[in-house]
Amino acid sequence: MLASVKFWLVKRYIKIMYKVVIDTNILISASYDEFSYAWKIIDLVIQGKIKAVASEKILKENRLIIERAIKNKRDKQEIENFLARVEVVPVYKKIKAVKFDPEDDKFIECAAEVGADFIISSDSHLLELGEYGKTKILTPKDFWFLYCGKKKDKDDEWRELFKDMFRK
Repeated sequence: MLASVKFWLVKRYIKIMYKVVIDTNILISASYDEFSYAWKIIDLVIQGKIKAVASEKILKENRLIIERAIKNKRDKQEIENFLARVEVVPVYKKIKAVKFDPEDDKFIECAAEVGADFIISSDSHLLELGEYGKTKILTPKDFWFLYCGKKKDKDDEWRELFKDMFRK
């Protein structure tokens, strides 16, 4: 009983510094909508509230996509701020986990190498795995709810739809 109360107090009042691998598609999503869950996660990294890690291979892909896909100067600068906070780690593991898109194995390899808590992605090939080892694979929205300690409400999708419809 005492142990469960301690755990509850720690979880409730102390934010755990999660170690995450962020898929490149999250950077693209963030640049399209500064109110998105993807942008909120990028901001958590910039603020130092979560720790993002990436391999050289992932970082190279990130920079290539930024150059090609992100045109807004301010968004580009924010993504550069994000990249400056990412810890680059060497990856020696070779893992074949993503059957239909082997290019995505680089995210699994990086997460396995550093013992990441999460891979945050919108890629269906990664998401269908659900987890790899102790690393959970979540959408930005699911990670955000977990990070904030909120439970998803069945009306969240409707709220999100209407929020987007009436935003200028």
